[in-house]
Amino acid sequence: MLVGIIAVAGAATLLGILPSLQKQVLVDGLPMNSLMAYTNLIITLVSLLMALAKKRSLRARPVQAFQAMVMGTAGMLVTAMLLNNAYLYLPVGVAIMLNFLYPTVVCVVMGTLFRQGFTKLQLAAIACSILGMVCLAGKGGELHPVGLLCALASAFTYGGYLIANEKGPANELPIETKLFYVSLPGTVLFWILAPATNTLAAPAGGLTGWVYVIGAGLFTVCGYFLMMYGISRMGASTAAFVSMLEPIVSVVFGTIWFHDPITVGVVAGGLLVLGSILLIAMDGNKKAAS
Repeated sequence: MLVGIIAVAGAATLLGILPSLQKQVLVDGLPMNSLMAYTNLIITLVSLLMALAKKRSLRARPVQAFQAMVMGTAGMLVTAMLLNNAYLYLPVGVAIMLNFLYPTVVCVVMGTLFRQGFTKLQLAAIACSILGMVCLAGKGGELHPVGLLCALASAFTYGGYLIANEKGPANELPIETKLFYVSLPGTVLFWILAPATNTLAAPAGGLTGWVYVIGAGLFTVCGYFLMMYGISRMGASTAAFVSMLEPIVSVVFGTIWFHDPITVGVVAGGLLVLGSILLIAMDGNKKAAS
């Protein structure tokens, strides 16, 4: 249990720093399609190299490869497209925080469809996380309905991705092999889409730009690897709540890098999110002890 929590917390830290790296190269002028093409290619290549280094077979039954690629399409591609559309109508912070309702989606689905039920600590964590997300996404005025729907839909697609990491035949594959197939749809799509739309370009800033791009790719693959490993050790429900460290890291790192303002809502929301992680960790330890 503890190893799983450390793995997911490490993934959340890497993925929390990741947006600052991506934002920097995008602000410097790199097209989104190029960034996605480079990032997905790095994930695919690193997964392949790790599989070869550990002598893992890339062979998969058709049903395993299909599930893994569906996971990649929904968890990586569709989620990214929904969030990118949400950014057109909502502040980025609001869209990200609405996306982070996915742990609640995971917990509810696991407790209902998979009949795992709910403990008092899980119910308290769900309530705490929702209130924390409301505080973190504090806004003025009305949210645009299209942006709201896209951001909320991304919570369901990513929540489904986490659940699929626990259920189904693809999870019989080694982590490196599964990640290879999960990343494959994004690699193929964006390396077709970027040249076709004349949006394939090198990052600005020369070597520094490439360091940011490669760093973003490595942070992504390491984050996903640690997340998959953590899920295999403690389940999707617990992993989903521990991974809520990610927006807190994003806020802290973004403040340091871009001097983003910290409001009372951000502080209160962050404390509530930490409270939900503590509650779910206590619940997991209680179940392990019994």
